[in-house]
Amino acid sequence: MPLRLPERIAMCVVAAAFSALNLLDKLLCTVPQPADVSRGEYVNRYGCWSDVVSLWNQRDLGAHVFPYVFGTYRGDPPVLGGGTVEYPTLTGVWVWFTALFAHSAASFLVVTGVVAALLAVVVTLALARIAGRRAWVFAATPPLALYAAYNWDLLPVACTVAGLLVMTAAPRSWPPLVRWAVTGFAFGVGGAFKLYPLMFLAALVLAAFLDRDLDLPGRLRRSLIALGTGVGAVLVANVPFMVVNFEGWLSVFQFQAGRPIGASTLSVWYYGLLPWSADLDGPFQDTMSMLATVSTGLGILVVLGVTVVIGVRTGRTPWIQSSAAMLCVYMVCNKVDSPQYVLWLLPFFVVLRLGGWWIAAYLVTDVALTTGFFRNGYYAAIGQTGDTWASQMMTAGIWVRAALLVVFVVVFLRTPVVRRPLADRTTTGRRRADVSVDAAPAR
Repeated sequence: MPLRLPERIAMCVVAAAFSALNLLDKLLCTVPQPADVSRGEYVNRYGCWSDVVSLWNQRDLGAHVFPYVFGTYRGDPPVLGGGTVEYPTLTGVWVWFTALFAHSAASFLVVTGVVAALLAVVVTLALARIAGRRAWVFAATPPLALYAAYNWDLLPVACTVAGLLVMTAAPRSWPPLVRWAVTGFAFGVGGAFKLYPLMFLAALVLAAFLDRDLDLPGRLRRSLIALGTGVGAVLVANVPFMVVNFEGWLSVFQFQAGRPIGASTLSVWYYGLLPWSADLDGPFQDTMSMLATVSTGLGILVVLGVTVVIGVRTGRTPWIQSSAAMLCVYMVCNKVDSPQYVLWLLPFFVVLRLGGWWIAAYLVTDVALTTGFFRNGYYAAIGQTGDTWASQMMTAGIWVRAALLVVFVVVFLRTPVVRRPLADRTTTGRRRADVSVDAAPAR
């Protein structure tokens, strides 16, 4: 059944309300704690930590220095300076722009939270267009209430969903090459906000070339168009900064490469390799970073290899399924698996016909992990050492989440794409030959 207007409105209201709840929680960290309470105790008691507030203070965003142009990464240990934040260029420029409307950490958080709520509404509407009522999975589940204003992750999420929308539900009047071009551009822009959507661009280009609905020249043309618009977006967002101040542009990658794998990263590498990983300044950090990088790269290549095999064998490349599987590899193998990364995964829970029990298992695990993490920090801040229920919940959450992500790599590759509601379809039920959305699942 198609979605009626009142239900769409209700979805948007819920998504905005959940985002507002997260903003209200994070605002607690913008006020001083009571005199007899430490900062760590206060922040962890209310779980109000936000990268938005932290970076306002740590990166001196109130000075409104345009990022990267004057950026540096110097000192012993080196720190970011010159207005630069530890994210790709479009996120840095976005942070600078929104900070222009703020005069304090609290006002900056409010601006960021309002934008996050608007993005949540836009993403909800796009997902409703693609998958109907399944968009409730994005709008009305805990992640928005927990992480909407935690960081700026809804920006690349919106780009990802824009690409999915264009390829699965664009107006029929759009020429096929335009859809491929716009989708590639959307993933490229997403990669300029945060790098992970570039994996989706790789899967899209494979689909453009491998799908046997056109002759070879036609397939080559559309793959080059998709790749060109995606790479072009990345270049436009990066090359000017590289030319003006290469050191400032490179500082982001230097910072991320030198970031230690600690307890706050919630990485399987840290918790799986204790006690060696506990030394944040020791040589074992280099070993863990190498393991994380190599395993992530190999995992992504394996998924792409399976995608090629399916595309060659069936003539229909499961690029959406492949994108979701690569994202799972990245999340479980990378050196950092921050709590808000669940926002990256939610759109794929919507557009792929994943069973409700799988979705519930992951979301419950995520809530348990976040709860355990902050409560464990609270107990540590008040001096309560030893094994607590919070540390047990956090540890269990880390490993259950990792296990689910590994399983999802296989499950996603076998899961079909959701068909759009009948009233929103642009064809009479027949598969459109120029768009690879209904690829057969792997056998």
